[in-house]
Amino acid sequence: MAESNSINRRDFVKSAAATAASVLLANALPVSAGTNKKRYAIVGTGHRATGMWGVDLAKRYSNEIEFVGLCDKNVKRVAAGKQLIGVDCPTFTNFDEMLAATKPEILMVTTVDSTHHQFITKALAKGITVITEKPMVTEAKDCQAVLDAEKKHNNKLIVTFNYRYAPKHEKIKQIIQAGEIGEVTSVNFEWYLDTRHGADYFRRWHRLKAGGGSLWVHKATHHFDLINWWLAADPVEVSAYGDLNIYGAKNSPFRYTNCRPCPHKSKCPFYWDMTKDARLMKLYAQAEDVDGYFRDGCVFREDVDIYDTMSANVKYSNGVMLNYSLNAAMPIEGYRLSFTGTRGRLEVRDYERQPFEVVEKSEAFLMKNFTGKREKLAMPQIEGGHAGGDDRLHDVIFKNAQVPDYLKLPGARAGALSALTGIAARTSVEKKRPVKISELIRL
Repeated sequence: MAESNSINRRDFVKSAAATAASVLLANALPVSAGTNKKRYAIVGTGHRATGMWGVDLAKRYSNEIEFVGLCDKNVKRVAAGKQLIGVDCPTFTNFDEMLAATKPEILMVTTVDSTHHQFITKALAKGITVITEKPMVTEAKDCQAVLDAEKKHNNKLIVTFNYRYAPKHEKIKQIIQAGEIGEVTSVNFEWYLDTRHGADYFRRWHRLKAGGGSLWVHKATHHFDLINWWLAADPVEVSAYGDLNIYGAKNSPFRYTNCRPCPHKSKCPFYWDMTKDARLMKLYAQAEDVDGYFRDGCVFREDVDIYDTMSANVKYSNGVMLNYSLNAAMPIEGYRLSFTGTRGRLEVRDYERQPFEVVEKSEAFLMKNFTGKREKLAMPQIEGGHAGGDDRLHDVIFKNAQVPDYLKLPGARAGALSALTGIAARTSVEKKRPVKISELIRL
């Protein structure tokens, strides 16, 4: 960006805040004639559904939505989910039956990642507005099916990229968009999952590529979406490496089905006592006899086939180069992020859990070329899920909250590009070569 076209960061932030109240989000949910309430149903009643998309909505949006149906293939889990959400609506184990009986206007998809496309495409074909958890899909062919369905039926799909709505991430967007560091040329993004959070992915169905598409897709889709959004660019080519260094059968001399009855719990550093969480016991332990799913599965099981150590290079349509890494067994939780531009550099350090030193949860520094100075930026510290992103996203979806245009609700294309970056990375690891996005799908 030329010097004559740049504006002061403080002026930009101030201007964005001032206009936020006056800019109507163009693709927010429509309001039904004669009533403000929308008929709302959920398929997949696990932890995320009953929490972020269940009880949280029942408490805060009772004037905007009416729960009309809950569906899960496990009859005990859907019953437990209904109790935990605290609503009085019918429950189902058959998705088609729920749609026919309840006729929802909004469907929330929170099933196993690899099944998202099945429910999205069926609901779009029936004229239902669909909200789906990330990742939108785990395979390129399913991504194409969703894009085709959205186009064919001219219907709305919302992908829940709540990280965009965290005020600290919006501030990064504003700084880059204002041209404070000039044109971005490269990005470094290191994501840390600690031994508490990271291990949890290897206890659950996420440990299987067939379930979550690997952490390249299930977890990193969050991060790739942020980069796509911050840069306002599309990924073009990905070259990646991945390995399983901590979890899985090769990394331990002992294993068991799950933690609770495990005879090795006294010597296992990853032993986790799920009995201390009454909510998870109700949702999962009490439903195990139906489908055999263990929420506290052993992280060293032989079927673990995803990676815990990952690194990728991504080339973008605007020429930007991204160096990305994710490690799932760290002593800290958070990330380090830097943008290098033609006129300077933005560095961000963000910790969710950091036991070794006392620092701010989020720190950012702006440096300009040739000045020899570094400016520390004040980063918003907001309480709530995903640094305040969850509540803000909810308000945008269910209350038509007025936000700047760059925070319009992410749709199928955003869901596709973030998932495809991870799919390309996973494919690159497996095929040992760079993978172009154009090899996977037609956009």
